[in-house]
Amino acid sequence: MNLIEKAIVLHYHRRRLDLAPLQALGWRDVESQQRRFDVLCQVGDLNGCTVLDLGCGYGDFKPFLDQRYTDFTYLGVDQMAEFLTAAQARYGSLPKTQFVQADFLNAGLPASDYVFCSGALSYRSKSPDYPYALIGQMWRACRRGLAFNLLDANQFAHDYVLCGQDPDAVHAYCRQLSPSAELVSGYLPDDFTILMRR
Repeated sequence: MNLIEKAIVLHYHRRRLDLAPLQALGWRDVESQQRRFDVLCQVGDLNGCTVLDLGCGYGDFKPFLDQRYTDFTYLGVDQMAEFLTAAQARYGSLPKTQFVQADFLNAGLPASDYVFCSGALSYRSKSPDYPYALIGQMWRACRRGLAFNLLDANQFAHDYVLCGQDPDAVHAYCRQLSPSAELVSGYLPDDFTILMRR
């Protein structure tokens, strides 16, 4: 993404900060967020692992994981200071939990057992390499698995900030990195998830 595209994304979320937290993030409701999280967790057993959550927003993935796994270390990364301030206030005092402000599209990613990205790959970009460059970067950073979701271009009507991707094209790219890469769809009408395991 170029600087103008990143500025549009930041403006999009800052305009929505007065809305309910999920709407500020761009999600419809808690149920759809939780369904996405459920599918992401199919990537593997996170007990005792390090977890990198890219585009963590308000950090809602952390308490979701706390209900399912134990003794894992969580690092949430987002470029929006406003989101991270709220995430830190909500969950920053929890053990083995840290939040960092960074533009992970251009920052080096720390090696982690599992890397997750929920929603942050669905922004519009003129670059044909986006989101593929980030998928490759995330795959290199993970030791055990990578899970991410995208809007389905077959179902989602593009707007000025968000866009869908072709599930088959994304899956084919991921199978070049990991032949066992799995495409999961049908859990929501306009969303799909890729699960990649080492």
